[in-house]
Amino acid sequence: MTRKVIFVILLIVVVGGCTQYTYHGTIEELDADGNMRTHLVYWTKTERKFWFDESSGSIRLLTQCSLRTINFDESEDGIIFYSTINDEGVLRDDESKIPEIGLKEPCGRIIGVKKINQLEEGTLRLEIYCKFVAHKFASGNQTYIKARDGVYEFQIIREESQAFKNGVPKRPVCP
Repeated sequence: MTRKVIFVILLIVVVGGCTQYTYHGTIEELDADGNMRTHLVYWTKTERKFWFDESSGSIRLLTQCSLRTINFDESEDGIIFYSTINDEGVLRDDESKIPEIGLKEPCGRIIGVKKINQLEEGTLRLEIYCKFVAHKFASGNQTYIKARDGVYEFQIIREESQAFKNGVPKRPVCP
């Protein structure tokens, strides 16, 4: 066979053997400003028949009426949301401030797994330890789900995404 024919056959096997799924769930909870909001969590995963499965990037948390996207990334300590310059540590429910946190400090985590590929449909449990603090140069609302004692539980469903299309859920619409 010619190289072109072999290449076409391999391409069909590789592309035809992949299915992309979007995992997502929502809950209604308070944001750090005390407003009841819809919070959406999602991630994508590509499953292959002839190769290993892979996740695409981070687990993302989107809050209704906020411009901020929270990314939970894999690390040695699990799947963690790390602080940025606009995050402040809090002692959760009583909102008393903890000692100053720096950049890239843990502000939340996914409970029970270390790798995004290990996540499936069902209950996703996460904790949040920080809140957004607006600085004079911050633009727009960037608040996110409220830090608290205890765990947030999202009921996750899996949906097949269209091939080569962006199957990413949209941020909950602000009323």
